[in-house]
Amino acid sequence: MSPELQMFMNLAIWAQANVEPVSFLILGILAIPLAFGVIFDRMIIRAGFVLIGVFGAISGLFLLLQAQFLALAQIMIYAVGITLVVVIALMLTNPKMEEDMSVAQPKLKLPALFASVLLFLTIFQAVVVEPWPVQGLNVHPDITYVLGRWLMTFYSLPFEFASVLLLAALIGAVMLAKSDPKIEKVTSGLDGNGTHTNYIERTDDVVKV
Repeated sequence: MSPELQMFMNLAIWAQANVEPVSFLILGILAIPLAFGVIFDRMIIRAGFVLIGVFGAISGLFLLLQAQFLALAQIMIYAVGITLVVVIALMLTNPKMEEDMSVAQPKLKLPALFASVLLFLTIFQAVVVEPWPVQGLNVHPDITYVLGRWLMTFYSLPFEFASVLLLAALIGAVMLAKSDPKIEKVTSGLDGNGTHTNYIERTDDVVKV
């Protein structure tokens, strides 16, 4: 056997044993900082686009688990569909949300931190206590076709209910974005006839009083 062929076989053996763990570490290292960016970024529009990267990394993890259907659904539904639609809806309904401002009240930061740590410890304890037995199950070669066929036939009604729920969530997000308190500003001046008039300027209209 030639040295080149031997080196190629050794490389193939190493890749077969190490590519999956290395890919998992790369995707995990990529997803965690992006998730923190979504949490701590004060600009909601930028946080929405960073969320696309989080969903992309999670879809890569599904591919490593040989769950092609979930990976494609993660990209097509969450990363491309929901995130972009919500971001565009927020941009169209409330451009002021792009301003760099914090919506959290300072007095609520400490309770929120305590609740977050408590929730994390609860989930961590639940995950550690569970034995999580590993079973060698064979994956169906046409798993994407099988899942799609079942979703479009036997489970089509729950699938449509999920679509209606997502649509209701989108409408709720738009309504919340448009429900800002109106800012009123009273100004005085002379109109076209030389009469002294007061105006109430609002965010969406001007009312003459």
